[in-house]
Amino acid sequence: MKKIISTALILILAIAGYTQGFYIEMKMSGGSGKEGISGTMKSYSQDGNNRSEMNMNLGGAAAALGNIVMLTLKDKPETVYMLNEKDKTYSEFSSAVSGEDMKDYPQNEYEVTLVGKEKVNNFNCTHVRVKRKGSTHETEMWTSTDLVGYVEFAKVKTKYTGKINMFKALEEKGAAGFPVRIKADEHGHAVQIDLVKAERRTNPASIFSLTGYSKSEGLGNVGGVDVQEMLKKIQNMSPAEQELWMKKMQEQYQNHPQH
Repeated sequence: MKKIISTALILILAIAGYTQGFYIEMKMSGGSGKEGISGTMKSYSQDGNNRSEMNMNLGGAAAALGNIVMLTLKDKPETVYMLNEKDKTYSEFSSAVSGEDMKDYPQNEYEVTLVGKEKVNNFNCTHVRVKRKGSTHETEMWTSTDLVGYVEFAKVKTKYTGKINMFKALEEKGAAGFPVRIKADEHGHAVQIDLVKAERRTNPASIFSLTGYSKSEGLGNVGGVDVQEMLKKIQNMSPAEQELWMKKMQEQYQNHPQH
């Protein structure tokens, strides 16, 4: 369960980087039983400020995780604020989550395999498999140009988008567009991410405000995970070390399950 939570937290940090006047909603699912995950991720942006909300159902630990709300503000873009809306408190930490997956590589390093044309989430899509040369990890994407303003959305910096050279590699293969469905392996778990909604809109300034909140020292535990410690570990690990750490977390959970 811990590694599913870790994946979800990394993802919500990654999708926080939207530009002005956007709302994007995604749903995520993966695993099964105690390792199962389902839920929604929403991102609001306006004038350089971003708000991400994640509401996850994590099987037996659903109540322990609850709703996670994070802000990044234009005056301190390297800081993430985690809000406790019930207690009206917030914690803050660095957004510098490192990792090979967030990097864009030269266009010729991306291997794109066309699978076919399909209709997914009411969009006409090109189904592709993408992987980087030398990597064993392959990502399936269903990209679509039906999404109005897809070029802008495709610039959004996430683990799976915002990579100019990857976009060029997709375009060269006739698969330009925004991914409306993604299937990937997240440290041994098959995860599916589906676009629910993407639109330009004016978001109210009040949802990006810390007014009425007081600062809380430390992040504490979320679903049994020490978030601050988790982020520190991730920042200092190589991709291979991240993989080993995730496997260790899984073994710990299997030997000492949380309820």
